[in-house]
Amino acid sequence: MFTKTLRYISITAAAVIFLSTGVSAQRLVSNASNGTLRPDVVAARMIEVYKNVPLPPTGAQIELRKIVYTTIDVKGKTVNVSGLVAWPTGGAPNGLVVFCHGTIQDRRNSPSRWKGIPNGSEAETATLAFATGGYAVVIPDYLGLGDHQAAHPYPLNVTNARSAKDSIVPARMLAMQSGYKIGPKLFVTGYSEGGGVAMALTKDLESASGSGFRVERSAPASGPYDVTDTTRDFMLQDGNDVLGFGVRLYLLSYATYYFRKEHGIKITNYFRPAMANSIWLNYNTTVTDENLIKRLVLTATLMRAKNSMRNVLNEDFIKRLERLDLSDPLIAELAKQDVYDWSPRTPMLLINLEGDGVVDPRNTEKAFQTMRGRGVGNDRLRRYIIRGEGLNHLNAVPNAMSAARAFFDEGFAGVREAQE
Repeated sequence: MFTKTLRYISITAAAVIFLSTGVSAQRLVSNASNGTLRPDVVAARMIEVYKNVPLPPTGAQIELRKIVYTTIDVKGKTVNVSGLVAWPTGGAPNGLVVFCHGTIQDRRNSPSRWKGIPNGSEAETATLAFATGGYAVVIPDYLGLGDHQAAHPYPLNVTNARSAKDSIVPARMLAMQSGYKIGPKLFVTGYSEGGGVAMALTKDLESASGSGFRVERSAPASGPYDVTDTTRDFMLQDGNDVLGFGVRLYLLSYATYYFRKEHGIKITNYFRPAMANSIWLNYNTTVTDENLIKRLVLTATLMRAKNSMRNVLNEDFIKRLERLDLSDPLIAELAKQDVYDWSPRTPMLLINLEGDGVVDPRNTEKAFQTMRGRGVGNDRLRRYIIRGEGLNHLNAVPNAMSAARAFFDEGFAGVREAQE
């Protein structure tokens, strides 16, 4: 108990030092209430969101707060970004969970905009998974989403991990200001794009100084850890159906739109003119992610793409991508985002969905095998594969977060199905 108290004091003291010395990153700028989930509402939503998924029942009341805090953007400038903090009323003795969300381009769906209305979003799913178990949760919006008016750096694992890291001290400072105690332990998880960000974040935090940044356990889920090989191959594959093709089109177009907005690189360097024009027009309107995909697929249909990425991509870009030509600025940047080839000291559970049609499970397999090859044993690394009829990348989030919660609660003993 004495050791835990000392560790908690060191964390809060470090947070005070960040604020008092004027360091721009990791500073809490403001916060506002996003509402409170009553115990009966939480219980009802747990039944609905986590049906057929093992998660302990709870009578917790959960408070939601939007935070604005400082981080560093892609040009090294200090900027304000936003995020969501959720915790059980009275405090969170089990510690703080950093949850990194999956791909969205519609900033109206940013986690900080969620005010407790049932919607099955990742913000709701993660809040229910962890705040009901005595954890506080912080969910960064990332650069380019929420309140930050810029292009989201997609799919830059390492870049987005910075805004996730910089949310930790502000979340703890908010707890202090609210008179709530958050236990000293720190946990990291994330799903899809957020799985890659969670992996990059865990690696970054292992090199950070201060006990407040030591990760107790990490559970990246279904992330694109191998961007330049596995994910590249996946992007060039033909979709088995319109949905598979639409997902590939959406993901790669998101990356090219970011490079056009941030670096002025023409989308026609990557896509054929008709598709490039559609991407530019549609990403510059207020549209849901679902409707954005529909519009891009419609353009592809008019182009007679036949569900083939090769029929909408610039032929020269296909060649550059196949040979991994680092003279191409997009490919060069993507090459910096591989986060699978390292040796975590943090106990890590890699989670993925069997047969995932959006993020190729080979990403997780490659990370797992590469880390094993580096000598990371089953005392620090295991893999949990989600299996179940009717599950897909979108509706498997509760399964992933249930496994992450069990892992955070009990370590590998809590996820006995995990491969050694």
